[in-house]
Amino acid sequence: MKVDLQKYGELCREIMNKNGLRPKVTEQLSDCMIMTDRFGIWSHGTVNLAKYMKKHAAGGFIDVDPEVTDEGHTWLRLDGKNGFGMYNGRIAVDMAIEKAKTAGMAFVTVKNSGHFGACSVYTVYAAEKGYLAIALSNTNKNMCVPGGKGNVIGNSPVSYALPRSGAHPIFMDIALSQVAKLKIVDYQKKGLEVPLGWAVDAEGLPTTKPQGNSFSLCPMSAHKGYCLSFFVEYLTAVLSGGILSPTSWLFGPEESSPGLSHSFFIMDVRKIAGEELFDRTESYTECIVSSPKAAGSDKIYYPGEINWITFDKSAEEGLDLPGSTAMSVSELAEKNGLSLERCVIE
Repeated sequence: MKVDLQKYGELCREIMNKNGLRPKVTEQLSDCMIMTDRFGIWSHGTVNLAKYMKKHAAGGFIDVDPEVTDEGHTWLRLDGKNGFGMYNGRIAVDMAIEKAKTAGMAFVTVKNSGHFGACSVYTVYAAEKGYLAIALSNTNKNMCVPGGKGNVIGNSPVSYALPRSGAHPIFMDIALSQVAKLKIVDYQKKGLEVPLGWAVDAEGLPTTKPQGNSFSLCPMSAHKGYCLSFFVEYLTAVLSGGILSPTSWLFGPEESSPGLSHSFFIMDVRKIAGEELFDRTESYTECIVSSPKAAGSDKIYYPGEINWITFDKSAEEGLDLPGSTAMSVSELAEKNGLSLERCVIE
């Protein structure tokens, strides 16, 4: 189903307004979710709007502003007060940018927050304003560690974005497990074996046939992914004073608050390297994408370029929603006396 971007954004905001959310909150949530969809990261976009509204109705997510608990010249700690992660995240980035304008860089943490979607909606947001940005979050424990069994650590989503002049930012958005859990669930539904190295069983042994929910994700690149995830947990939950064992935002009771922690690092790179940095960025990028290609390859992409192709296409042709997203948003719209059909492009 192809939808008009402006009308689709208006619909999402109307749904949230009807569920009691303030306009400034609905603006940030809709922008983050639709940007995620436009990047083609469908699992973290508007498909989750219905889940967010159910959790809000049950008290798991609260429409509230984050509160500053500690502050220094180049850093802030915020208490998200069980509010919406996307709103908390955008507020944190804005605060970090304000500090970076004078100090050159800033680090902001948020504790007691909700699911904040794709990390790139924060880093790209900052990079488009001219700042280098890094965004991190912890998650519920869903990954094993070398030598252990069971879910010991989260798979720690990470994103960076680099500013450019007259071009889309360069960015990365990943989690530190070998694959996403939903990919393994998809293989289970189809009755397929998963590749070795994706999961371990309840005893911590490698398996190609994970059973039910009795498996753990493997860190990407074994101990390397584990060590990086440990570092992300430190930069988020430990530094923020947040919960060290957050609960699942998706599979837990709707009335429960996940207690997630996020961190954001913002740097005004022009204070370090001047405006010539943008030319150097383009020169370096060109070195990479114009390097020799492998047999059968016709293009080398810079980090994030494939997502930008999808993003730009949606502006020209409309947003092509997957069936699962269209169904979820359509049902939610009807429950609120609205219709997704008004957004559809014939």
